[in-house]
This record gives sequence, structure tokens and C-alpha cells, in this order.
Amino acid sequence: MTRIIGPLLAVTIVLAALILVSNAGGVPQAVTKAPGEANHNSCATCHTPAGNYVPSVKLDVMTTDSTVVTSYEPGQTYIVRLKVSGTNSPKSYGFQMTCLDSLTNADQGLWSQLGPSVKQQNLTVLQKPRKYLVQSSPRANGTFTARWTAPATDLGKIKFYYTGLAVNLNGNTNGDNNITGQLTLKSPGTTASEDFLNTSVVLYPNPVSDILNISGGYTGSLVAYKASSGIKYTLLAEGGKADVRHLPAGMYTVVPVKDINTSGKHFRILKL
Repeated sequence: MTRIIGPLLAVTIVLAALILVSNAGGVPQAVTKAPGEANHNSCATCHTPAGNYVPSVKLDVMTTDSTVVTSYEPGQTYIVRLKVSGTNSPKSYGFQMTCLDSLTNADQGLWSQLGPSVKQQNLTVLQKPRKYLVQSSPRANGTFTARWTAPATDLGKIKFYYTGLAVNLNGNTNGDNNITGQLTLKSPGTTASEDFLNTSVVLYPNPVSDILNISGGYTGSLVAYKASSGIKYTLLAEGGKADVRHLPAGMYTVVPVKDINTSGKHFRILKL
């Protein structure tokens, strides 16, 4: 029995070492949680979290003078800086990142001037090639950089999906930990009104009987869908107020609308 277990144990150790070495230069599958990736894939597939580290990850997209941006200009080149850190002093860090448009989830932008310990890898997602950045070797300070050139035309919102990994370099995969994140760059055509629709609107009171107030003095349209029948009502708001006295009593889904292509958050409102 010893003669059998010995060789098997030796093979197991060799295979584990090979996995560690190969993954040090980037995992062979997509693990950023971007659309289309296998849900069961993550850094935890190979690295077993044991509570040693609580990782954090931060992504900045900057102009060449290091000004952080929240929207992109078509064809413009930006500095992308991803910083992975963790509690209890991890020995080193890894990452993976991809960039997609929000409408079709297609691979967007061109990567260049890859920083230290950064390489590009091509993986197949939904039977299509997709570009990823990944560590070429673990990096002790957890900072990874590259240049990213935005698409040549306005493609709407662009999203960066990324994961960071904190490792202990103890010779096995136990005790490491990972974290995922997203960063959205707004379209260059995004207006302050659209930002307002998507982030700042509050409707009150709820329930309401006569006048519905909209935060920020919103002037524009609201679409109210009656939950029981699906009938649609259009409300006009001026100076942050909309008259709802003509609406039949019941539960409504109310959506602020800028134009036919731009709507905001959905609200559930009870009309008394």
C-alpha cells in the first residue's frame, strides 16, 4: 500500500505545484463576474479563503495628467490604475480585468503600455474572444497599470469588470482571498438631466392622494403604470410637483422619463 500511495502523493504534489506556478501568471478562465462568464468561476475556485485577509480593490481611469474621469471621450487614451490591498499584510497580489459596453457586452477599447507584471490574455466567453488584463506575476505592492484607448465612437456606458486577489505565498492555495468590482464610465453624451434621472430622484409622499413631489425640482415627464391593469398614464412634472388627483386609486410603477430612450429609476407608488 505504501508503494502505491507514495507515487500518487508525489504526483499530487507536482500537479499542485504546476497549478500554482501557472496561475501565478494569470488564471486560465474568466473570473471577473462580467456578463457571459460562467457563474461558478472565481478566484476562489483555486484559492481557498480562510479569513486571513479581507481584500479591497479600487480602479481609477485617468487622463494623462492623472485627473480621474467618470466619462470617456471617443478615441481618447486613458491611464487605468487598479490597486489591490488587504488586511493582515498579504505577501502579494494578482488581478484580472475586462472592459465591455453596457448595451451588447462586447469587448471595447484597446490596451497598450502595460505596466509592470501586467499582460493581456484572450479568453473565450460565449464562444467569442474577449480581451482581459491579468498579472504576469504576483505584485507585492498590488498596483497594476495600463493605457486604455476608448472606442472611436460613442457606444453608451462602458463598464470595467475586475477582480483582485490577495495571497500569502505559503506554497499552497489556502488562506488567500479575492474580491470583485465594477466601474462604469458614462457616455460622452450623458447629460446632467440623465444623471439626475438615474441617481438623484426621490418621489414623495408615498402613499399619495393629490400632489406627488419629485426631489431636486424636476421638470419633465413621469410615466405611471397601474399594477393591476398595465394601463399607462403620463404625468407632467413642473418645479418638482406632479398632480396625480386624476389617477384611479391603486398601486403604480412610476418612472421619470427624459425622452423615448432615457428613463430613470422605477418607483412603486400607492395612489389613495
